Amino acid sequence: LTDISEPGSTFKIVVVSAALNEGLVGLTDRFHCENGAFIFAGRRLHDHHAYGILSVEGIITKSSNIGAAKIGIKMGDEMLHDYIRAFGFGSRTGIPLPGEVGGIVHKVSAWNKLSISRIPMGHEVASTPMQMVMAMSAIANGGRLMRPMIVNRLEDADGNVVARYGPELTRVVTSPQAAKDMVQALKTVVTKDGTAPVAALEHWTVAGKTGTAQKAENGHYAPGKYFSSFIGFFPADDPEVCISVVLDEP
Repeated sequence: LTDISEPGSTFKIVVVSAALNEGLVGLTDRFHCENGAFIFAGRRLHDHHAYGILSVEGIITKSSNIGAAKIGIKMGDEMLHDYIRAFGFGSRTGIPLPGEVGGIVHKVSAWNKLSISRIPMGHEVASTPMQMVMAMSAIANGGRLMRPMIVNRLEDADGNVVARYGPELTRVVTSPQAAKDMVQALKTVVTKDGTAPVAALEHWTVAGKTGTAQKAENGHYAPGKYFSSFIGFFPADDPEVCISVVLDEP
């Protein structure tokens, strides 16, 4: 709740689900991922492998930075920013615990010419692990962003229930269909073709996303230091549990 970092590629769920929701892309739409090197605004953006043509689903499967950037460029600055805020980034979740911070989401007026290509892969924004879990859970919940809760009920000394708390909707961020399509893409991440095959479970279908983010120290990226993460939920098509695992300098 109190510490922030760039989320890295787990943040790709925001740009892809937003584009699906707006009807700008479908899962089978194809993007040229430039064989691993994309020049945008005079700077080179790399993928960790040299991908050619990938579908939108494949961009999630393989976690293509270039594919996510091209989807973000297709959306445009204002729309992408609006969805980032709608998913809860840049604001406290409202969990009833002290010390929560809102993270960092810059106004569009503060974006530079590279931002639209870097933010979709989780750079130039900072979030708490709780914010990322709630964003992923919104997809699991059919596009409904919920307020995180820690107390189900209050009881007095005799065990009588004096207050009970139920699920609380914060806002709807995507349509159920867009969320369903996103889940379909996230299920491919834990297959042999995805970035997290070892996250698959024997008896349940998992949907999830990997992330690697450079660690910032004193205002600069620290060489060789990273946050590595995986956020997933299961059963994928009728979710009950969402789990985030974040490793600081693995």
